[in-house]
Amino acid sequence: MRNFFGRTAEPTHWASFEERGVYLGLRIMLGVYRVLGRAGFSVFLMPVVFYFFLFSGQTRRASQNFLQRVYETPTENPALKDQPNWSSAFRHFYAFGQSILDKIAAWAGDVQIDDITFENGDIFDRLAEKGRGAVMIGSHLGNMEVCRALSQKHRNVKLNVLVHTKHSENFNRLIRDVNPDAGISLIQTTEIGPGTAMRLQEAVDRGEIVVIVGDRTPQSRSDRHGWAPFLGKQAPFPQGPYILASLFKCPVLLIFCIKQEDGYHIKLERFADQIDLPRKRRDEVLQSHIARFARRLEFHALRSPYQWFNFFDFWKQAGNDLNQKQREDEGV
Repeated sequence: MRNFFGRTAEPTHWASFEERGVYLGLRIMLGVYRVLGRAGFSVFLMPVVFYFFLFSGQTRRASQNFLQRVYETPTENPALKDQPNWSSAFRHFYAFGQSILDKIAAWAGDVQIDDITFENGDIFDRLAEKGRGAVMIGSHLGNMEVCRALSQKHRNVKLNVLVHTKHSENFNRLIRDVNPDAGISLIQTTEIGPGTAMRLQEAVDRGEIVVIVGDRTPQSRSDRHGWAPFLGKQAPFPQGPYILASLFKCPVLLIFCIKQEDGYHIKLERFADQIDLPRKRRDEVLQSHIARFARRLEFHALRSPYQWFNFFDFWKQAGNDLNQKQREDEGV
């Protein structure tokens, strides 16, 4: 959220964007929601979004760049039929503001299972019935907080969501205060060490779900990423989700929580029964998984472009510059 509400001088790694919507700000938004309800919050939201749309130039340019790429990417039944302009970018900003409202509603328990449409929900049902753990790979397309509805669908299934401390600390405190029984365990981590991996392995062995995003590269280890085509240009994607899944020897699913005209849709897709990384072909296999994820992310992004909430230059993050890597490989 901070990269939306903040300004920095130059494009950089996503984790370097500073959040300005600190704990007090989140508390204020929750208070507005509790007093005024959803309709009142929406009215409160409009001038706030307009202010940051005007003064967060870098974020606005990131939005315009993304929407332009969507517009230029050939697809059947394109979501963007006209050249993106400032009004398109403002709509993108406002959709993000609405997603914050949806986050608060989800934390407060006001988003119920009946409000969600499950696509391929039988995949999850079968795992829950068998008591099998799994890894779910998500993204910042849509609203991952809505995935807590999975724990309502099957009360015996616990979700363990990996989040980055720097960006999620205040959200985590608010979630615990608002709804201690949210059905989700948030595991704050900037890099997964042996201790965290063992903890997650035990969770999977108990039949729990580990959720990790596949669209943001780690700041601490810039070498742990691969490149894949995304909306017409090579973009960096993390290797971590696939390495982690290979350790757990469990099913891997993709999850997208996307808001549509009739509400949120949780879209589940089978990705692999199990991920194996043969030593001699490790890099090749990792790359194939990254490319597959990128294709599915692109598929959904083209259909729901205003649900894209990576408000930074996705194709050029500090430490993840493909041209720089190529120059280094060539000894330039």
